[in-house]
Amino acid sequence: MNARTIAPTPGALHPYHVTCAGLQYIAMATSASAAILSAIDLHGVHSASARRLP
Repeated sequence: MNARTIAPTPGALHPYHVTCAGLQYIAMATSASAAILSAIDLHGVHSASARRLP
């Protein structure tokens, strides 16, 4: 029997808790950096943070 490890699908979306400009919301993104870049672009701010939810 051949056992294989199945890696997560590249590009799979995960929920992230995003904080920027006093706002907090849940965003679906492929990575924390993608969530942060999206928040910066969407809200026109200079910084944001994102934390992956379980």
